[in-house]
Amino acid sequence: MTANNSSKVAVYLACSIDGFIAGVDHSLDWLMKDYKTAHSLPQSPSYLEFDAFMAGVGCLLMGRKTFDVVQGLGEWVYGETPVIVATRRPLTPPKKTVEPSSGPITTLIEKAKSTACGKHVYLDGGDLVRQAISAGLVDEITITYIPIILGNGVRLFELVDKSISGEFTRMAASGKGHVQISTQLKR
Repeated sequence: MTANNSSKVAVYLACSIDGFIAGVDHSLDWLMKDYKTAHSLPQSPSYLEFDAFMAGVGCLLMGRKTFDVVQGLGEWVYGETPVIVATRRPLTPPKKTVEPSSGPITTLIEKAKSTACGKHVYLDGGDLVRQAISAGLVDEITITYIPIILGNGVRLFELVDKSISGEFTRMAASGKGHVQISTQLKR
């Protein structure tokens, strides 16, 4: 299979105002506390809801640590979207749409683009996102800033090894005080 070059690689995630995408031990408790409440409140028209984002996704490429955390949440929110989990450890897929894979980030993204069949690739997991940004493989990042200071945890951009320019393409707010910014990265 060859990758479809029309597929963009998109990152969609939440971040604390002090730059963490997960708490200590990769915990998402801080994020899940008010998730349902936040999404039942009015949003600005340009706020990109998760379901609307997922409608354009043809494949999710997820890191193993993120997969393990999501599995622990008990609810599979990705429906029938194909999910490739980057891992070197044995994996028992919870659904037939989930498959393990390993290799360099370029190979993983090529496989995800091929699987996406022209739709977008959703890249999730701090380590994979950092690798893909450093390799110049991410087209767009949408970050929803949550008004909380975690003080410790997993930082998104800590290990990105070079400066990468971009352009803000959208800003929006939710009724819960979340601020969302989308950035188109330059390659």
